[in-house]
Amino acid sequence: MVTSVDDVDRAAECIQRRIDEGIARARAKPPEKGHPGDCDLCGEWSGRLVLGACASCRERYKIV
Repeated sequence: MVTSVDDVDRAAECIQRRIDEGIARARAKPPEKGHPGDCDLCGEWSGRLVLGACASCRERYKIV
């Protein structure tokens, strides 16, 4: 497969746009302030609950 420089340049520009968009989204929403307590999902105590969920459950259930 022969790829022209234009194709490579367009792909690089697309990748950079996606990276820039992701960074902009991350900066636009400050992280939610957590509080200590029992996780609503697993019931374990955590020093920082966000939306009622501990870090493990937020990661496991894809809670943002």
